This record gives sequence, structure tokens and C-alpha cells, in this order.
Amino acid sequence: MKKTFLILLIAVLLAGFGAPLYAQSATLTLESLAEKVEAMVELVTSLSDRMNDFEVRLAALEATDTPTATSTPAPTDTPTPIPTSTPTPTATSTSPTVSINRTMNVRAGPGTNYSVIGQATAGAEYPISGKNPAGGWWQIIYGGQYGWVYAPLVTATNPELVQIAPAIPTPAATPVPTATPVPPPPAHAFSLVNSGSCPGNDQQTFFEGLVHDRNNNVLNNVCVHIAFNGPRNTKCSGCGKPTGKWGFSPFGGPASSGTFVEIWVVNCPAGVNTDGSHNSKDFSNLTPLSPKWSMSISNSVGCNNITFKQN
Repeated sequence: MKKTFLILLIAVLLAGFGAPLYAQSATLTLESLAEKVEAMVELVTSLSDRMNDFEVRLAALEATDTPTATSTPAPTDTPTPIPTSTPTPTATSTSPTVSINRTMNVRAGPGTNYSVIGQATAGAEYPISGKNPAGGWWQIIYGGQYGWVYAPLVTATNPELVQIAPAIPTPAATPVPTATPVPPPPAHAFSLVNSGSCPGNDQQTFFEGLVHDRNNNVLNNVCVHIAFNGPRNTKCSGCGKPTGKWGFSPFGGPASSGTFVEIWVVNCPAGVNTDGSHNSKDFSNLTPLSPKWSMSISNSVGCNNITFKQN
């Protein structure tokens, strides 16, 4: 390409200079021709320098990396996503809980008639697992088991989510208090508290004793009856004898062997004198007011300290 360009350039120059030279050939001298040639050489040299500079620039341009065209891949069809129905958001369920406002009992069931299984302290929180039908008690998870707390004393979170507990324990039957057995009233108004002693007495068979009140004080005007072979006599305590004492000597000497004697407290008949001057023979009411003291006499005796006590 360079050579072709130079040849064309020289041809142009020769053509430009040739015609004038030819036209002036009649008067052209050797010196003038040398001057013309020298001028032409300078012109060619200048053109050659410019051409070299042009070639350097052209080489620099050619040396620059020419970007090569890369094949652009044909776009492929991008599948259009089919819209799916967006589920309607639902409220997040938060497990209901109770916060204990003050230390309180945890019971086995919804009521104070259930036993206490523990205590919940103020500030503690427990999951709610149910409620009673009336809604006054919460069933909670307490120490790995079900427990119940009184609703007005706690603060419940999300109580609207709580269902009635499926199994509510039956309270233990409250024992019906049994009345303290009242001892039956004594069968008699007086008790035989001392049977006394009956040593032998060949001269006189007799029977003596005492009557006491509830505080063991001697008691007067209590009637005592003696019977053997049927009713015999009624006397009162303290009547003609020391305070609280009574006594009988009904045989006027020793009693016959085999005589069966009974002595007991009775209601005082009208004929008894408190001074002991008159004994009653009124046997219309000999209902026993005490157990009967009794003895079958084999030998004559004198009995002392046979004692009845008021009940």
C-alpha cells in the first residue's frame, strides 16, 4: 500500500513539474535544471517524512485491539409465573396464660371444697389449659399437673381462647360431721359407788351408808329403802343421823341365815320425817333411783360405808 501511494505521488509531481519543464525546454540550462531537481528532492523528502509519520500513526491504529463481535444469544422466552391465590392471613394464636397477682392457693379443682395442692407466688405465670363452666376458675399447668386458681385474683392473657376443661374432677365428699356421742343419760339418778364392808357381828345385823352429791359432798334428805322378804322400810339421809348418813337395824338382833337383803335409793314418800322420828311404810312408789345393793346373809354381819352418789 505504501509503495503504491509513493508511485502515485511521484507521478503527480512529475506531471505537475514536467509540463512546465517541457514548456521551458528551449531556455533550460544545466544549472537551472539542477536547482529544479534539488527542489524536487527536498519536496519528495518532505513528503517522505510526512508519509513516515502517517505510517507510524497508521501502525498505532492498526496495533489497537479491534473488538471482535460476539454472537448475542437469542433471547429465550421467559415463562410468565402463574399467579397463585394469596392465603388470607389469620391471627397468630397466642397461648393463654395467667399472671399471679398475689400469693394464693392452687387447688385440685374449681372450688374451695377441693384440696390445696400447692401455692402460686406473686408474679409467677402459668399456661391456662381450661376453665370451669361458670368461668370463675382457671385450670393451669402447675408442676406438671393440672391445678386451679381463682380467676378474680389473677390476670389472664387471651382468655377468649380458653375452652371449658373437658374433665373437671369431682370434689371429694365432705365428711358429714358426726355428732360427738353423747353418753346416754344414766339409768338412775344415783350410782352405787361403794359396796362398803360387812364384817361379822353376832349381836346385831345392821346396814349403814352415805349419800353424796355430784361433787362428793355429803347429801341430806335422800331416801333409801331396805327390802328383805318384801318391802320393809324407807329412811332419809341425815334424818336423825350425822350429815349424809343413813342406817337400818331391821332384825332387832342377828339376821336369820339365808336372808336376802336389797337396799336402793327411792323417791321420798310423804311419811318420812327429816328428824328420823318416823320412818315411812308407804311402799306405793319404790321405783329404783339407783342400782340395788344386795347380799344373801349366811351369818350375822354389820355393814358400813355403803355409798350412793348423785349422777
